[in-house]
Amino acid sequence: MNFIDSHCHLHDPRIISDLSGIAGRARTADIQYMVSCATMENNFELTAQLSKDFSSILPCFGIHPWFLDSLSDQWKERLEQYLLSYPSGIGETGLDFTDKMADRDLQMAVFEHHLRLAMELERPINIHIRNAWDVFIHILKKMGKLKVPGLIHSYSGSADMIPMFESYGLYISFSGSVTNPKAKKVVTALKRVSKERFVLETDAPDIYPYLPEPQASQLNEPENLPAIAQIASRRIGMEFEEFSRHAYDNSLNLFHPLLQGKKDN
Repeated sequence: MNFIDSHCHLHDPRIISDLSGIAGRARTADIQYMVSCATMENNFELTAQLSKDFSSILPCFGIHPWFLDSLSDQWKERLEQYLLSYPSGIGETGLDFTDKMADRDLQMAVFEHHLRLAMELERPINIHIRNAWDVFIHILKKMGKLKVPGLIHSYSGSADMIPMFESYGLYISFSGSVTNPKAKKVVTALKRVSKERFVLETDAPDIYPYLPEPQASQLNEPENLPAIAQIASRRIGMEFEEFSRHAYDNSLNLFHPLLQGKKDN
């Protein structure tokens, strides 16, 4: 079986020193591609360089809602510069209202700019949503259906919202959180997603899955994706091979603009 890690952060300082090992272990685990998302301007260049050094890394450039205090005056120009210079997606971007002190207006303005770029440049977008579902839905309704598909990463919303998100051109991505025996809400959501609309991710180096034989470091990496697929498929009562095939084919459809651009380069 082949796999695509639809959302990870391979620039992260906790794992960057072992990236050759991580890429090798991913290859052994049949991970064909790893979608590595930048989180702020300061790691745009590193994310770009990783995509040049490793053919299996597909870059995304964006500003994570946690790091809006890092914005420069030229952040819009820099973001567009990188998007136009590389076969790349947009993100990680989104809304996170977990912190009651967060500047919600700034989050919404920055996120909407990312969405506009996704529509104008016809690029897939990697979206982070936490405790901001009503505002997210309002923005989607205001801006309309995406021209090319995007994804909601590590989905934590309700199953009832999924049909609407699918209608706006979104795929739903599931991380190692689906392996948590107590994660009934996530499993219910996975059962609700259309077979043509779910993808898998690690969010490496975070969200370490509940594995039978966990590693001592508890730092996640793409090689764990097949184990996540194995547990997730069992939890929803689908054969592992069928489940994995859907996830892989869906990821190919979702990231087709990046894959085509990489081949053209």
